[in-house]
Amino acid sequence: MKQNIQAIFFDIDGTLITTQKAVSKNVTTEIQRVQRVYKTPMYYISARMPKGINTVGSQLKLNELVIAYTGALILDNNKILRESHITPDISSRIIKDVTDANIEYVGLYSYNNWYVNGDNYWTQREILGTKVQPDRMDIKDFTPGNIHKIMLRDTPEKISVIDEKLRAHGDVNVFKTRDTTLEIFDTSCSKAVSVKFMSAHFNIPLQDMMAIGDSEGDKEMIQTVGYGIAMGNAEESIKEIAFDVTTSNDDDGVANALKKYFP
Repeated sequence: MKQNIQAIFFDIDGTLITTQKAVSKNVTTEIQRVQRVYKTPMYYISARMPKGINTVGSQLKLNELVIAYTGALILDNNKILRESHITPDISSRIIKDVTDANIEYVGLYSYNNWYVNGDNYWTQREILGTKVQPDRMDIKDFTPGNIHKIMLRDTPEKISVIDEKLRAHGDVNVFKTRDTTLEIFDTSCSKAVSVKFMSAHFNIPLQDMMAIGDSEGDKEMIQTVGYGIAMGNAEESIKEIAFDVTTSNDDDGVANALKKYFP
């Protein structure tokens, strides 16, 4: 099967890293083996900011091209290949909506800048996961500019309410990546759009690409490529549309998929 796969895209959270926020030894070993034996290009495709991707990248050393913010910022050795922002008027409205809803964690992301509304449980979770420190500020005073992503974290009940409200406007892409987490991007931005961009950029057919992921933000990407692999910890709706399903992120799912398709 390997001869058909010309590029591999890895989600990070819930895919490459375990629930303990680490890349397992087996995953590292298998990625290095496939790099050495098959020379197949591999890329990060993540909702994280570039600095948050680099904390994983320094260990795995994949291709220098990274797809950050789900594709709102695609960098090749720090050169911008593609970029999209949430417009200032839409950002302002969302900030007002989430402030009125008293959402506990609000994160605003622009290039390698990360602004949060306070030091709380969710902020510390993000710091633990990404190994990046944010700037703390009163979000109401933020002047929206080049925002690539807005992230919200709170109880499942509050997230469901604000999710419904934001989707009703229809002017942003909203992904519920956990029942406690929303990630918001410009409407032109998704992982499916990003792999299509990469297909054109490198002249690689979509059917010859592999993508591995676990959350709602990965679903369209998994449907778009020829070899869309769902993690064992993914929701059933994602497993149902996947080309194949591997084991969970805590059971070396990425390593097992690579062993199967790159024997």
